[in-house]
Amino acid sequence: MIQQQVNQIKADESNQRERVEQDERAIRLLEAQLQQLKNQNTALLRQADTLEISSEKLKADTAQLQDSQKQFEAGLGDEQFGSAMSRYLGSHQFTWNGSISGSFIYDRGNNTNTFALAFQPLVIYRLNDWISAEGELDGLLPQGSNAQFALPVAMFQLFLNDYLQVNAGLFDQPFGDWYEAQSPAWVNRFVTAPLLYGPEAIIPPTELGLQLRGGLQWGTLGQDLDYTSWVANGPGFQTLPQPVVGQTLNPVNNIQINTNGKAFGTRIRFYPFPLDSNLGRLELGGSTYNGKWMNGNWFNSWGVDYAYLNGNLQTRGEYVQTYRQMPGGAAQDKRQGWYIQFGYFLQGLPLPQLPFELDRYIDNLEPLVRYSGVNQRAVVAEEISTVPGIGFNGSPSIFTPHAREVALGIDYWIEPSIVWQTEFDMELLRAGGTLFSFNGSSGPTASPIGATPNDRALLTQFVIGF
Repeated sequence: MIQQQVNQIKADESNQRERVEQDERAIRLLEAQLQQLKNQNTALLRQADTLEISSEKLKADTAQLQDSQKQFEAGLGDEQFGSAMSRYLGSHQFTWNGSISGSFIYDRGNNTNTFALAFQPLVIYRLNDWISAEGELDGLLPQGSNAQFALPVAMFQLFLNDYLQVNAGLFDQPFGDWYEAQSPAWVNRFVTAPLLYGPEAIIPPTELGLQLRGGLQWGTLGQDLDYTSWVANGPGFQTLPQPVVGQTLNPVNNIQINTNGKAFGTRIRFYPFPLDSNLGRLELGGSTYNGKWMNGNWFNSWGVDYAYLNGNLQTRGEYVQTYRQMPGGAAQDKRQGWYIQFGYFLQGLPLPQLPFELDRYIDNLEPLVRYSGVNQRAVVAEEISTVPGIGFNGSPSIFTPHAREVALGIDYWIEPSIVWQTEFDMELLRAGGTLFSFNGSSGPTASPIGATPNDRALLTQFVIGF
């Protein structure tokens, strides 16, 4: 009996253990199913996030596409086009500058009138932040359809740091302020150049060589100093049977014409007034240029200049002296030249009793006056030209040993780089000098020149700078 009860207890215990094992298996199965559900839920959440991001991206792409379609339909603006071109070109960029001008010239003493045209494009190629190249082409149409072309500027520029720049090649003469800064047609306030930089120039207009330039601030903002030093092939003079006093400088500067002598020059410009002083902008400059021509003969020169801008007033001036050693112990060739000019914008000038329409046009006017002169001992007959052209009125009075000129001008500024200029030139009476003439002979014939003929000329010119 007891044995039966023991066996029954064992059987019940075995059954109970089996049920516990079944429950444990069921629990593990449920746990596995629960974990699977959790994993599926996590995956679904991730898919939902992905779908949401894709939906937002799709909305953004759709909006961008719509904006692009609107821009395409409207066309690219100037700023957008420039930005796109900059991205396309990278650091290799071309910049076009220059001017085109058309003139009408009337000279009473020469009894001539003519039209003239000049196209002077300037291109700058920027390789990167510190290397660029610059070239200018002058195309002149003085009369008829015969054009004249020249290459006055062709040089490399290296920007080594904030205080030093190196230029190499054919460049405008850095002497003074005229050739480099004031000679472009739309910058020059007058149609013509001052006498010392005109057809009877006393300083070479260009140089072929190397220059160093830079600047620094020595005081407060606006108190600056800049410098330019250069070495070049040196001056040349027109080819004649033999050198004589009064020969014109050769405007062409190349290896064949220039000799073994070299020229050295330095220019320093000083700005004393701070920008916040309300005293205007004053520039004081000094230049020197010395070299050799025909190998062993010295050519020395020096000059001082100033420029002052204050509101509507602008004035500038210069004085230059040159000395040329003549071969064979001949008399020295000394020359002086100068000019002073004033201009005043009528903008803001109170003019009562004028309608608004007239007042608006008067604001664009700038009256001007300039006095210039040249002193030298002689001139050469074969070099005298009375053919008018851009920047030259054709008056023979300019080709005299002691030329004097008063120029009255009125400029109408349509835009800062678009101007209509009118100039009235008065060549003044002055004592003469010597006239050399070769006339095909082996030696020059010298004859005296009387007083400078009194002449009048009128020039008007329309200039577009770009």
